[in-house]
Amino acid sequence: MRAIQWVFIMLMLSSCVTAPSQTQLPEIKYTDEVYSPAAFIPHEGKEPFKNYLAMNLTYSGYQPILLQLEGILKSPLKNRGEAHITVITPVEFDKILSKHLKMKDIHEIAEKANLQKSPYHPLCVGRGTVKLNGKEESTYFVVVESEALFKIRKEIEALYVRKGGKSGEFNPELFFPHVTLGYTERDLHYEDGVKKDAASCIYKLEPGPRSK
Repeated sequence: MRAIQWVFIMLMLSSCVTAPSQTQLPEIKYTDEVYSPAAFIPHEGKEPFKNYLAMNLTYSGYQPILLQLEGILKSPLKNRGEAHITVITPVEFDKILSKHLKMKDIHEIAEKANLQKSPYHPLCVGRGTVKLNGKEESTYFVVVESEALFKIRKEIEALYVRKGGKSGEFNPELFFPHVTLGYTERDLHYEDGVKKDAASCIYKLEPGPRSK
């Protein structure tokens, strides 16, 4: 399944064009600073939507991408001033995984898998758009590919089943790794109807000069 998705990603990236003009979109550059090491940050709490697993990233690698994007859009975007790839969402933990797992269990899997050193590859800049309160709102993000992060989700699924969870309740394949750059009003998620995969690509993302 992941191999099929990868082929789809490559096809989508090769045809990343504008609508309606069908001319090539501007390229956005990134440097190898996106791969700079960052410390793990645990996300855990007693309230809903406070528990999730994320690979923390160095924001200095992603802020230049945001600035280029804002230049193209000719409009500033709201942003959190940080960068991460969500591996387990708050909804996945609260509604499913918390039935049989604690965040401690998930953190142990992440530590054993060396989460913060997981290889990943930036693919493109995507956009998701929905209507909120009658107004069209958008979120922008870097779509990434990472087999290592997918494997962590598979390991979490295996532990969930071993601890009494039903097979199929948690779907590790339902994974759209990305790095949120900014948004017009608030970030938009899968639950809002936004799928942050290659089908959302609007700008090609190309490596620029290596940082020194």
